[in-house]
Amino acid sequence: MSATSSNRFAEAVFERYHHVCAFFHNSDEAIRRLAPFIHDGLVAGEHAIHIINVKRREGYKDRMTGIGVDVEALQRSGQLEVMSWPRTEQGGVLDPDAAVAMIDQLFNTARENGYPRTRVVGDMEWAIDVRDESLIALEARLNEVYARHNVWVICAYDLNLFSGSVVVDVMRTHPLALVGDVLQQNPFYVPPAQMLQELHERSNPPA
Repeated sequence: MSATSSNRFAEAVFERYHHVCAFFHNSDEAIRRLAPFIHDGLVAGEHAIHIINVKRREGYKDRMTGIGVDVEALQRSGQLEVMSWPRTEQGGVLDPDAAVAMIDQLFNTARENGYPRTRVVGDMEWAIDVRDESLIALEARLNEVYARHNVWVICAYDLNLFSGSVVVDVMRTHPLALVGDVLQQNPFYVPPAQMLQELHERSNPPA
């Protein structure tokens, strides 16, 4: 993200929005482009949450080291939390209720600990083994959580890992989209309740 787009991002989020989808071609590109967003928050003394695929933790640490972020030191200080979403017992399926409750509590705790804002980066590789409907429902529901807190959230999607239909639904659950260095209000965004109703109808077609 260039300095100009970083400033535009800040202005847009301050005005109204909290939740951004970003599209890349691999994890290295994502970290490189999101480095200013990550660094700016850490330098400002903000809380950071990075949601990753736990099976790729070492690769994540290597990429963060490559942009000058000492993951272990920041975790020890409490400024950075690195985690994955909670899963159910059945085949590692995402537990949306637990996920929503977890992130809401993390934001509350960060505020109680005196952090002015929390920045979240989600490396969405973790979602490749999650049912599409479950992922999109979670993205939609989290908009209402983010709106209650002083948070900035970027969900980074690798275009090589997700189908075109999933990418379209992802666009529809994020009020802002970052494609390359261009941040813009997303004309495809629909309110959470509308998206959740549509997902329900897809899963329960009329007889």
